[in-house]
Amino acid sequence: MEPLRQKLIGIPKHVSEISSIIGEVIAENFRTDVLHADAQEVDVGDINVSATYDPEMDSMDRPCIELVLVYSTLDNYIMFDDELFEVMVRRVCDSLSHEQIHQQQHRARYWDTWDYDVDDVEEYLANKDEIDAYSHNIANELLDFADYQTALTLLQTPSIIKLEHSVNLWVYLRTFGSTNHPVVKRLLKKIVRKLPVVVHER
Repeated sequence: MEPLRQKLIGIPKHVSEISSIIGEVIAENFRTDVLHADAQEVDVGDINVSATYDPEMDSMDRPCIELVLVYSTLDNYIMFDDELFEVMVRRVCDSLSHEQIHQQQHRARYWDTWDYDVDDVEEYLANKDEIDAYSHNIANELLDFADYQTALTLLQTPSIIKLEHSVNLWVYLRTFGSTNHPVVKRLLKKIVRKLPVVVHER
């Protein structure tokens, strides 16, 4: 990400130019469309990231992952410092890796799609595909916060998990209300298996 850092840090850039620059860097390794949007919910000077995977486009061998950089409605220009850059890169990597896992899942099933309601939070988070993808995201988040052994210790006592440890695990715990919930138990087992894989990837 060093070429991207050099292009962004310390120079005010229009949000459309930022999206183009990030899109060019991502396109060197991934067939991904990068778009931008604005939302009132985003803080001024911040950038949120969302992504989606389209299995139908993938089955036709066309770009199938769409990454959206979401800015505040009050922002036309963004000035990156080191902190904002690192946060943005983590969010982009988190979103891309999540959708790439969905791509692998669908390709393994020859693009057979499981129907579930993405607007029903509990149904969405309980889906096997989402547990698999989020377990990878959570393993990365925990290893951003702590070393491998500390991450394992946190998973052994998940009731102490805080937002800064892992936003995605925190959401699961808040959604299902108990570390004994079957969905949370499945997720925790997956995360433990994913941790050494993510360590190796790093």
